[in-house]
Amino acid sequence: MKYTQGYKNKKMRFSVGFYTVIALCIMLVGGGSYFAINKVAKAKPETNNSEYEDNGSSYINSVPEIPEISTPTTQSTESVPFESQKPESQAAPLNFTMPVEGRVLKDFSLERLQYSETFGDMRIHTGIDIECEKGTAVSACSDGKIISAEKTADLGFTITIDHSGITVKYSALSDVTLKQGDSVKMGDIIGKADTVPSECGDKSHIHLEVLKDGKSVSPLKALGIS
Repeated sequence: MKYTQGYKNKKMRFSVGFYTVIALCIMLVGGGSYFAINKVAKAKPETNNSEYEDNGSSYINSVPEIPEISTPTTQSTESVPFESQKPESQAAPLNFTMPVEGRVLKDFSLERLQYSETFGDMRIHTGIDIECEKGTAVSACSDGKIISAEKTADLGFTITIDHSGITVKYSALSDVTLKQGDSVKMGDIIGKADTVPSECGDKSHIHLEVLKDGKSVSPLKALGIS
């Protein structure tokens, strides 16, 4: 009886100890597994989705754009009529004639002094004197436009005409009906010969002056009249 009771107690202690050891083993295995899993989880690098998104966008942006291929235009094969360039028409040079028929009493001279019958001395002459009777019709040397028509103290009534850049002064005149701004043609009567106040001592004549760029020049050379 005592043996049986002792055996039962011994068996019970063995069972309790055995199950306790097993429980401890399970706890150790579970704890070890937990720490191992936790360690692995910490060691695993975190994935940054924004990095992939950024990398993805930068990759997309870095792809070069494909240039559009322009379609070559086809030239028309229709023949274009050739237009020859016509040379620009140049204005024909003006011709000049003497305003009256007569010989030159006194020529143009700005350097060589000439004797004046009126003043009795030697002086320059800014134009030419063309001999003619008082009242002789005086005509325009060429086509032009009247710049002025006025009376002066030394040359009498004078008409100044612009002949395409050549300015001609006709002195001294009477019976003048033209005025500033009027146009004239070659041969048009602009007045009649009168007495030149500053040259009244000389034979009857008209006084003719020519200016280029505002300077007095030889009327015969400028007008091409021999």
